[in-house]
Amino acid sequence: MVSSRIAEIVLREERAVIPIGSYNPRLRDKLSNADVLGRNGVVQILEPEMSKDERQALDGSAET
Repeated sequence: MVSSRIAEIVLREERAVIPIGSYNPRLRDKLSNADVLGRNGVVQILEPEMSKDERQALDGSAET
């Protein structure tokens, strides 16, 4: 069911926001985030607002 929904989004160029694993160039790692998905795959990575401590924890986790 999930795979067919992803295929629909891509084929129809819906640019839907869905939770999906993708490469984040800022972190140089793959994460599951809410991203905008379109015909060419992830077209925008949406990062939630975070405190300085949360951002540092995420960066440290990605580095590890």
